[in-house]
Amino acid sequence: MNGFLVLQQSFENFNRATASLKEAYANLEQKFASINRELEIKNLELERTISEKEDMKNYLRNILESLTNGVVVTDLEGKVQTMNRCAEILAGVSEKDVMDKHVCVLFEDMSPERWGGIFFSEYFKEERGHKIKLKGRTLEIFGSSVNARNGATVGAVFILRDITRIEKLEDMAKRTEKFAAMGEMAANIAHEIRNPLGSIELFASLLMKDLQQKRDRDRVAKIITSVKNTDNKISNLLLFAGTRTPCWECVNIHDILKETLSFSEQIAAQGNISLSFNEVKGEPLVDGDVEMLKQVFLNLILNAFQAMPEGGRLHIETRRYDGDPSRPNIAPFVEVVFADDGVGIPEENLPKIFDPFFSTREGTCGLGLAIVHNIVSRHKGAIHVEGGAKGGTVFTVLFPLNRI
Repeated sequence: MNGFLVLQQSFENFNRATASLKEAYANLEQKFASINRELEIKNLELERTISEKEDMKNYLRNILESLTNGVVVTDLEGKVQTMNRCAEILAGVSEKDVMDKHVCVLFEDMSPERWGGIFFSEYFKEERGHKIKLKGRTLEIFGSSVNARNGATVGAVFILRDITRIEKLEDMAKRTEKFAAMGEMAANIAHEIRNPLGSIELFASLLMKDLQQKRDRDRVAKIITSVKNTDNKISNLLLFAGTRTPCWECVNIHDILKETLSFSEQIAAQGNISLSFNEVKGEPLVDGDVEMLKQVFLNLILNAFQAMPEGGRLHIETRRYDGDPSRPNIAPFVEVVFADDGVGIPEENLPKIFDPFFSTREGTCGLGLAIVHNIVSRHKGAIHVEGGAKGGTVFTVLFPLNRI
């Protein structure tokens, strides 16, 4: 009997233990299900976070690629970590080709030591750019450190800004200011000289009538010729000073160029010079004085002919810029390019080529290009000269387009 009670008690204990285990298992299943739901929620949040970060990464990358300035990011050792498309164009390299290489590989003739000495020491301390020449462009580079949230420096970012055109326009603006002052002085001097010259020519003409001997008449004739030559130079000086009021009208640059070229074809044929002209599509209309613009183009064409005494080729081309919404400060303009394969201009003379009375040819007064510059400036344009890639000279004239 005692054994039966013990067995019965054991079964009861077993049943209670089984019920307890079932209850624990049910609780465990419930907790497991709850954990699964939490994991699913966390996974969804993680996927959403990853997707948002990826979207943000793509968004930031699109912004980076849309910038008109080059951006290069490096680590603390100066190794390239990323760069945008504009930086690739300015440096002439691909991002994948320079990844994890020192940033100095982007720039010609610049060692890591020089790069570190110039950029890492200067630009993180001073808010100013450093100008360098790269592949025919002038770049202004700004540097800044990249800091983590705790303030520790983890790398550097460099902004590459192409200031080639800005630099040219600044030089032209300075030259225009100088020419304005010189022109005013030249006009005053020319008028002061012209009055006595007129008297000299008048009295020399009267003297000519009273002289009988041929030798004396020849001497007086030389005086009159010299006076006329001097008067011609004064006329050029007054033209440089810009005393004539322009007759403004809306004109087609192509029409003026074609008319000027028709005058020049015979001279070109005699000098064994080949002329070619490529015009941009459309009608580049500008506000200008037809005769003054003809003088600009004819002067540049004849200047090119004189640079090719043994013959050669003069190529004229027009280019058009109709504006860019991302650069609203630059108005639409047309460029006229004159490229010859003549003897060229020494680099040291390029900054002085538009200065009055500067000439490398004997027998000239050196006012031709100065007058061209003055006329272009009066038309609110700009002119630039540089050596050609294969020799010769390239003149580029810029005129603002008529917005009507």
